[in-house]
Amino acid sequence: MKDVAGFGGSGGDGGDDMPTAELRPLILSEEESFNQQMRLAAAAHRNGRLEEAIASYMRLLAVRPYHPELHNNLGVALRIIGKLDSAVAHHRTSLALDPDNAALHSNLGNALRAANRLDEAVRHHFRAVSLKPDYAEGFFNLGLCLRDLGRVDEALGCLSRSLQLAPFNKRARVEIAIAHLMRGDFALGFAEYEWRKQLADVPRPEFRQPAWAGGPLTGQRILLYPEQGLSDVLLFGRYARELKRRGATVLVLCQALLKELLLSADYIDRVVAEGEQLPEFDLHASLLSLPYLCGIDVPAATAVEPYLRPPAESRIRLGRLPRARLRIGLYWAAMPGQQLDRQRSIPLSEFMTLTGDPELLFFSLQGGANQKDIQHLGANGLLHDVGRGIYDFAEAATALSQLDLLLTIDAPIAHLAGGMGMPTWLLLPSVCDWRWMQGRDSSPWYPSVRLFRQATAGDWSGVVERVRAELDIMKTTVG
Repeated sequence: MKDVAGFGGSGGDGGDDMPTAELRPLILSEEESFNQQMRLAAAAHRNGRLEEAIASYMRLLAVRPYHPELHNNLGVALRIIGKLDSAVAHHRTSLALDPDNAALHSNLGNALRAANRLDEAVRHHFRAVSLKPDYAEGFFNLGLCLRDLGRVDEALGCLSRSLQLAPFNKRARVEIAIAHLMRGDFALGFAEYEWRKQLADVPRPEFRQPAWAGGPLTGQRILLYPEQGLSDVLLFGRYARELKRRGATVLVLCQALLKELLLSADYIDRVVAEGEQLPEFDLHASLLSLPYLCGIDVPAATAVEPYLRPPAESRIRLGRLPRARLRIGLYWAAMPGQQLDRQRSIPLSEFMTLTGDPELLFFSLQGGANQKDIQHLGANGLLHDVGRGIYDFAEAATALSQLDLLLTIDAPIAHLAGGMGMPTWLLLPSVCDWRWMQGRDSSPWYPSVRLFRQATAGDWSGVVERVRAELDIMKTTVG
């Protein structure tokens, strides 16, 4: 996906062909000086020094306020750091100065997509491929937007066209796989998703032992390792049961926050936290590759019974009130920096319409900086803060086991609750992670999880209102 239209054009290629000091003229012309500074700014941009690049672009715009490439590159950098309104404005300025540039239409579409303004983004991506019918990156970007809108068949067509035009685009193969997974075509989707291992930003373990390719496991010690995050360990850790059934000794490498929880799993022989000494093993596999490698019906064959449980003992104890019929856990904000955290998180104020009912007793399981939201809203007497005392997922599991229901955004705690078989209502944005698929109100991964989706992008009030109505019904069924 090409973001910076000028990196190969008049803006130079990042300074790799800068002349030596001996060959550099003593006095640069105004044009040469400008182009030199553009190259330096572009090099900083490509190397991830975004604040430096943005400052350089700003200085250059003071000299050339109507330079389309500058506005474009600045828009890209601002989008990456999350300043989306300014990014869109700079891309619009760039496009106004060069209205028939396909790359500029596509980059504006990227910024609009990041701002969750998908319909507008699609219009610019369509314009890009209309201006340039062989524009592989334009079809790629258009496919991503269409997929976000739930138009998965159209998205597959665009992504496939992009791959035809650029056959070595591994990212396109991965995005095609995700589209198949969103449709529920797990066999094809997970097979294609193996292409992710060839992407530069996917970590590759440096083990001397071979990777498991799906062969016999009797008598073999296999190390399972995390690839992306906490949620995938919780989601795909279920496949350790299948490996154990096939005769393997199962070793799991995981984040420290998960170690105590996984120690309670009888289908895992040893758990090692990241940073600890690894035991001896014969084979290794990414947890995210297990659905493909196991080759069994996914996920129906693995969702029959809970596979996560709290430890036998814990210091977490939740209180009761005599009039409360339901004890409900609440989790509303993603950790900063996580993918799509802006879209996934819900302001705590949205949930305040659910509180104040003496028959509903709410407990906050929220971690991190957003714990302070309770005090800022004056909700201390309405929402009991348990999250402040929870230090790992074993303790979180103990807290969940004492609740009747969890209300949560898309976060690792949703996978923990689902793996425990706990009633969970998951509130999702209009554009959500592929693991929750499209257009469903239930999850094939977790029978105990119900999905409440936004009908309109950014509108959480409608979602919370549906939750409130369902809570009223649920109260009547509780003795």
